[in-house]
Amino acid sequence: MLQKTTLLMICFFLSVSTFSQVGIGTTQPETDLHIAGELMVQEEFTIKPLPAATMADEDFKLVTRLTNSIPEGEIAILNVDSLTVAPINVVNYEFTNISRDNLRNVNLQYTADKYVVGVANFRYVGDAIEKQDGTGGKTIGTFVIRSFIENNQWRLEIRNRDLDLADAKSVTYFVTLIVYDKSYYRNLPAIVTNLGGANTGTASALPDIY
Repeated sequence: MLQKTTLLMICFFLSVSTFSQVGIGTTQPETDLHIAGELMVQEEFTIKPLPAATMADEDFKLVTRLTNSIPEGEIAILNVDSLTVAPINVVNYEFTNISRDNLRNVNLQYTADKYVVGVANFRYVGDAIEKQDGTGGKTIGTFVIRSFIENNQWRLEIRNRDLDLADAKSVTYFVTLIVYDKSYYRNLPAIVTNLGGANTGTASALPDIY
């Protein structure tokens, strides 16, 4: 009787050891669930929260569920090792010795398919542009500060489109760029609203932010 009981217990432990690791796409699983290939989750899934990171916690990957895969639910790894910038970056620029006051097209060297670039904290330091005669009286022109895309590159324009600074004058521009990595963020589409010549109105649509 003792021998049969011992044999039964040995078989039980062998069964636990045999089925404690499951392999999909592999015959040699290295953990409880080892998937060699693609993974798709059709419904939402819950995992444990990421613990507090320390200075030594550098070798990790982020797992994300894609909602735009066909069909929806493909699981992908966001490899932080391949990122050239952080999710959000704040970069300060200073432009000096500018021809007149015009920055027409400065290539910021961020590709539009990977990044979204916004402009903040602009400062104009130097001589002012003198008012000139225009239709209906004196005018100070049209001053523009914007980031825009050309040939898949983010570019910067800071200038007065109508008036120029005098040759003997000088100006320095200070500007902060907010650079978003599209692995985490996306650029919302433009919404066009025709106000019909009025200076008040209501936007024609809400952005799809989901």
